Amino acid sequence: MPSLAPGVQSNTLAAFPQIAYDRTAIVEWQCNTPALEELCDFRPLPRRSGRTIQFYGQQPFVAAGAPVSEAVPPPSLSLSQVYSDAFADEYADWIGIDNVAQTMFLSDITLDATRNLSYRGALTANQIAFNAFDSASSAQSAARIDLADNEFLLSNTIRKGEAQLMGNAVPGRNDGMYSTVMHPYMVYDFMSDNSAGSAVDTLKRTQAGVSTIQAGMNKGYQVLEWAGCRIIRTPTVTSFANYPSTGKVGYGCYTVGREAMLASELMGQKAPRNPSFKVNVKYFGDSDIDLSNPCLQTRAIVSYDWFLGVVARPNTNGTPGFRRVRAEVSAV
Repeated sequence: MPSLAPGVQSNTLAAFPQIAYDRTAIVEWQCNTPALEELCDFRPLPRRSGRTIQFYGQQPFVAAGAPVSEAVPPPSLSLSQVYSDAFADEYADWIGIDNVAQTMFLSDITLDATRNLSYRGALTANQIAFNAFDSASSAQSAARIDLADNEFLLSNTIRKGEAQLMGNAVPGRNDGMYSTVMHPYMVYDFMSDNSAGSAVDTLKRTQAGVSTIQAGMNKGYQVLEWAGCRIIRTPTVTSFANYPSTGKVGYGCYTVGREAMLASELMGQKAPRNPSFKVNVKYFGDSDIDLSNPCLQTRAIVSYDWFLGVVARPNTNGTPGFRRVRAEVSAV
């Protein structure tokens, strides 16, 4: 029996839809931004007090060198002060959304704009903090631990930074531990070190440690605690072209104590710590017509505006309160 083709097929319908649109955006990948929140201590800038805030400290006394003579008081001691200044730079961005995009796009495009602008703000503040660490490292050689060609970050590298900070009486952060932030590529080298006494060698000797190794790094940004340091990974650390040699790329690893880096934001106007930073969103309704938007073609604005200055602590003790390791990586 001959088959008869249906008279109505997709190619016979002029209005047949050629594509279906998913109304939910595939969310872009975003990096964590721990530099400002995890590595800096905040000292807010009061309003109506200028744009530069000055931090000061005292250089500690050394022990007395000799006893005093009977009935002869020693000369008066004097205080030696040091200071550092943080200038509150302003950072602002905005996204304008017109009436066509706002009313005719598949979903509320303002939500996409809000998410991306929040991330931009967090990345910016994060980079400001890392730039301050790198600037302080350039100015103070004691902050730098620069590994040579074909040297990778190992467990003993973390121990060295921790020992240098402890040897200079640098206090730990909130929980008494130092905070260490490094690139996932450096974490790979750190966790690949199976030499005697390394982190992996120590962990594998207990069931809890074995579970930590098996879990990998994908469950959270905090990797583990080692040698008095809480290790946090982020792809946003500074990279260094042609380090340690031509054609290679080095990365920074930052181990930081309390009040090593001071961040100042305008009081009541927080700088973004992470990508969940709340931005300003303004929708324009039919009653919002004015000369700046006479036809209401701008239907939404997303923006932020904040002030931030980051500077190393006053050099009270003759050494910075952090150590930066630079090293190449083997993962790429």
